[in-house]
Amino acid sequence: MIRTPLKIAGGTLLLVLLAAGLWWHVNGLHFLYSQFSPSTEQIIGDQEVPRELSSAKWQADLDSLAQILRQRLLYVEDAYGLRRLARRVDSLKRMVPEQTRAERILSVARLLDLPAPGTGHTTLPFIQRPISWRLLPMRIFAFDDGYYVVHAKDDNLVGNEVLAIGDTSADSVAKALAPWGIMSFVEPLQAIGVVEQASEIPVRMQTSSGRQVTRAIEPSGAWSLSTVLYEKALQEPVKGKWSPANAHPRERNYWFSYRKSTDLLYVQFNSVQNESPEWTIAHLADSLRAIADAHPIDKVALDLRNNGGGNHNLIEPLVDLFSSHPKIDCRGTLYTLLSRKTFSAAGTLAMELERRTKTLFVGEPGSFAPNMWGDTVPFLLPHSKLVGNVSYRYWQTGLPDDPRTRLNPDIRVPLTSDQHFSDTDSAMIAVRQHEPAPRETISLTEEERALFTGTYRLSPIHRARVTDTGDGFFVRVDRGRPESGLHPFIESDLHPRSSTRLATDITDAYLERRSGSEELALVWKDTTYTLMPVHPGFTLPTEDLRAGRFEQAATRLRAAQASGFKLDSWITSALTARADTLEAKDRPIDALRYNQLAVELFPQSWRAYFSLAYNYELLGRTDEAISAYQTVWTLDPSRRGAVNDRLRELKQPDQGKE
Repeated sequence: MIRTPLKIAGGTLLLVLLAAGLWWHVNGLHFLYSQFSPSTEQIIGDQEVPRELSSAKWQADLDSLAQILRQRLLYVEDAYGLRRLARRVDSLKRMVPEQTRAERILSVARLLDLPAPGTGHTTLPFIQRPISWRLLPMRIFAFDDGYYVVHAKDDNLVGNEVLAIGDTSADSVAKALAPWGIMSFVEPLQAIGVVEQASEIPVRMQTSSGRQVTRAIEPSGAWSLSTVLYEKALQEPVKGKWSPANAHPRERNYWFSYRKSTDLLYVQFNSVQNESPEWTIAHLADSLRAIADAHPIDKVALDLRNNGGGNHNLIEPLVDLFSSHPKIDCRGTLYTLLSRKTFSAAGTLAMELERRTKTLFVGEPGSFAPNMWGDTVPFLLPHSKLVGNVSYRYWQTGLPDDPRTRLNPDIRVPLTSDQHFSDTDSAMIAVRQHEPAPRETISLTEEERALFTGTYRLSPIHRARVTDTGDGFFVRVDRGRPESGLHPFIESDLHPRSSTRLATDITDAYLERRSGSEELALVWKDTTYTLMPVHPGFTLPTEDLRAGRFEQAATRLRAAQASGFKLDSWITSALTARADTLEAKDRPIDALRYNQLAVELFPQSWRAYFSLAYNYELLGRTDEAISAYQTVWTLDPSRRGAVNDRLRELKQPDQGKE
């Protein structure tokens, strides 16, 4: 009597296990990667990912990628030049027949490693289902003094210095895998010839006692339970943890502390994203202002060392606080901490602080260029199903054509292994100990002072004003009148060093008067910009747009772009914002030319096309709205859902007539 229920239960359990096994066989990888990289899975959808691919199809994907770069990158000429891009693709295609799958993937990744500053957002993410490389259960970090294990499934490995992988030195491995360095993925090690077998990876290490050992590290796939558990452990947020070598995400996007004993205000800012509707970045700025209002402030340390970016549009409340508070924006008070992890919107924040405050930068160079291409959109290669990202929106956060590839710190503090493992924050020690050198200034005659003051044109979209306040000089560079509510681009006191040179609050930035000329020179980090004197009523294109002088603004913007000047996201926003204002006033026909100019100047911007499509909707021009929405989808496949919703609504009346 008992055996029958047991048989039924056993049979049911067996069927459940078989069904679970079948489901895992079909959907397991998709499920795992939807946890690790949901954005790539959204693009791939239910398409089958091939494990083997012919040489001809890989070569076709390289052609597709070249076409994507030509279509989507407004800066493809700066990044490659079309002839160089064609030669590079042809060279890679010839190598395909002799390459392994991993070598082919690295070829795609290297093609996306663009040889131009500020293009770091254009990448091939390695954690995605079409790649599915095996992983070493450890993380290796390149400190200034060597390569060390900072996380591992085997805790005994943490703290060991990695000397070699196989017979190849760690330095050579990192150079061969540049720009990524030593990764935790196994297949790239095979691709560069460091190891032959992937079942066990020999890693030569030196322990803290100085003893050298070789460990055979066993990799596993993303589908492995041990890998899932290890990777999940690394996803657990941690509190504090200043070191950028720590792979864990931080528990909070931002937090601060004030020490009464030292009058030090410390702000750890880990992500440019609002923590919650009740605790936004604007609320953080208000809280910091309240602390500064109520307490003495000796030093303020803004820690961006673990900040990889977020939303550029959220940073202004912090910048406004740091640039306007009399206790904070003082020489030797405000310090900004950087590391190689500081990137994207965190870089934008750092650049705003460089241009508008008296901050000093401490730590390592950031991983961002002063002027950068951001706001990525994904693409899908048709055969391999690889998903990559290309950036389309120019953020001119430095001066025009700033040649710097990195923002270098004023106080350089290299990150060494002993700091990380002993939890010694040498950058913060440097902040606490630093005392700025006295500033030497001279007095100028009234005639000499008058030769500096006036209104100047810095670029097609930048205007500079030098004013004499009586107590000193002040320079302000803007991209639109202050009364429009727009924040300044540069704001600084000026300190006379000689009768021809005024120093700004920014390190290595000066205003110089040219002998026998009404022009001034702005010397900014070894780059010189000419300031051409103009009438005090000189307007900028953005002001022409807001004043309704469309043709004048359009002519000036087209001329600037034709001359090679890069128009940035500021101009896109000015055009679409003006269109939004006119639409809100029930003037969609007037708004149309602003949206049309936006897509003319920024043909890679899905935002500009989305604004244009909505404008066409308001005008009842359905076919043109549908075409514009389809362009949005082409430029950014991740907008598929929003575009489909709009297309469905637009086509609904026609379906009703049928």
